[in-house]
Amino acid sequence: MAYVSRHAARRRFLQQFGSLSALAGTPFAANLATIGAASAQAGSDYKALVCVFLFGGNDHANLIVPRTGQAYTDYMNARPTLAISQASLRSISPTGYTGAPLGLHPAMANMQSMIASGRAAVLANLGTLTNPITLAQWNGGDSLVEVPAQLFSHSDQQAQWQTGLPDRSSPTGWLGRLGDVTAPLYNPNSGVSICMSIGGNNMIQAGEDTIQYQITPQGAIAVNALTLGNGGLYGSTAGAQALRRLLTDSRAGMMEREWSKIGKRAVDTENIVTTSLANAPAVTTVFPATSIGRQLQMVARMISARTNLSQRRQVFFVQQGGYDFHDDLVADQNARLGELDAALGAFNAAMNTLNVSSSVTTFTASEFGRALRHNGRGSDHGWGGHQFVFGGAVQGNRIYGSFPTIAFNTPTDAGNGRLIPTTSVDEFGVTLARWFGVTDTNALSTILPNRLRFPNGANGLGFV
Repeated sequence: MAYVSRHAARRRFLQQFGSLSALAGTPFAANLATIGAASAQAGSDYKALVCVFLFGGNDHANLIVPRTGQAYTDYMNARPTLAISQASLRSISPTGYTGAPLGLHPAMANMQSMIASGRAAVLANLGTLTNPITLAQWNGGDSLVEVPAQLFSHSDQQAQWQTGLPDRSSPTGWLGRLGDVTAPLYNPNSGVSICMSIGGNNMIQAGEDTIQYQITPQGAIAVNALTLGNGGLYGSTAGAQALRRLLTDSRAGMMEREWSKIGKRAVDTENIVTTSLANAPAVTTVFPATSIGRQLQMVARMISARTNLSQRRQVFFVQQGGYDFHDDLVADQNARLGELDAALGAFNAAMNTLNVSSSVTTFTASEFGRALRHNGRGSDHGWGGHQFVFGGAVQGNRIYGSFPTIAFNTPTDAGNGRLIPTTSVDEFGVTLARWFGVTDTNALSTILPNRLRFPNGANGLGFV
């Protein structure tokens, strides 16, 4: 079938086994220190990236919609049971865009305002790619242009979006590799990882040396039995002290040493984070009492505590699930996007209140978009999709990439209105990495090894 990678060519074999050999033979951290020193700017500047991952594959065709004329008619004809009425679409007028007038999903009031004020932009038809690919090449079957393996699979595309390596397996993600490059230079004295997740375990923040620190929306997780003020272990101070030694004392054996290292790191990091949050400026913005709202509220608190944490660079991950709309798309997407928009609006307000808006760039991501063709009450898995990026540094009220024609049998239609991406995750990631402080070409290629296969892989898309 077309969505299974059909081009298991000799080139893939060479890529899988040889493309990372440039870093072989010397310790990974030593390579990063060398290339990082040439890429980072010294100084007291602060920057943070916030990834908002929408699990399930957000339906892009109802996210941004052509709102007038034949373009709207084509959209309505393609999905008669799913189409949003013209009257309810939220108008946007991106600078320099010359296509059919566009509108946002009616639930995206805050995003509409951020786009209009120049603080947010649209990344059009973004997706996982191994190489640029045309419709003719997609239809070629035995073409030399390969495609990501297992297209339209949730788990595979989530992994590929997050690793930035859709042509091979990888134990690390591109934000984790970004952390490897930048943490030693910007956060050398911090006892907390540069990569912090409020949305659970993820691949995108995994690095060779960077270990994501997971925190709950309520704060760091403590081992209560070690807290002497709480009466210790079952009321025994001696028991609590013994447990602390068991968890943290160094050991002779290899496995025991690693266990103690993990235990000590967990105990020490919890103490640093809890103390830092307690002494940080308060975040006074009211966030919605939803899962995504509470996660972003904790991100705001960790940003407020950045000085206490000795961090000039921070990378955050939050997530919202439930975007796999095979059924009840209209009602369910409206509910999900309403929660998302309210949380993003509160987060934008908090960054303004903390006076760090220009230092924090937030972006959405999702494993894939969805098919334009309706299946009755929903839509099926697709490939390319639209994402948002916002913050004070963003060159907003623009569309980056090529906005597709919303109809069947177009140059980007891989079948049933599934979009062939015209902008790669690599080009998107390079843009963010350069803004984050990485300019050295070797460092950029460590973060996104396939970047130079794409037109904007050298310098990025220019949205920040």
